Amino acid sequence: MKVRGLAFAVLVVGAMMSPAFGQVRFGGGLNDATPYVGANVGLLRYDESGLNTLTPSVIFARIGVPLSPYFAIEGRLGTGLASGRSRGASVSDSVFGGGYVKGSVAIAPTVSLYAVAGIAAVSLHRNFGGGNTTDTGFSAGLGGDIQLAPNIWLNLEWTHLPGGANAGASYSSNLFSAGVTFPI
Repeated sequence: MKVRGLAFAVLVVGAMMSPAFGQVRFGGGLNDATPYVGANVGLLRYDESGLNTLTPSVIFARIGVPLSPYFAIEGRLGTGLASGRSRGASVSDSVFGGGYVKGSVAIAPTVSLYAVAGIAAVSLHRNFGGGNTTDTGFSAGLGGDIQLAPNIWLNLEWTHLPGGANAGASYSSNLFSAGVTFPI
């Protein structure tokens, strides 16, 4: 619930601030209304009651289509690279995907901040408790884009993914990632 409120607040503040940044010309991305593709690598933080935090690594592809200078629709599809292990417990991400609405605001000519919100599905493999699981639900995140060259952006992002319960113990998952984006 706190994540939803935070994502909503960021979008509202961004929308209210957009006239103030109207004179700032972001050198690409959403302001050019150009579809884009990207790839990210990151760590999925798996937190379950009674266990140490597990951090499997992941990779995912992104594709986005701007609807306006400030909003886009983005799809993501990814898989795990390596398991997260601690005290004999292991978690890996077999596949995840999602559809998001992305709100973005330029804060400098080559820097923008954004929020994403949508629906995601995460399939996890665990060697304990209930074993494999697939969770689908609300997902939201915050991030930023930095233009490195006319057609290359670096992005950093935190995303809250759907969680659930494993043999009666609740768990949550968050994704911290970095990647590059290119216009197509």
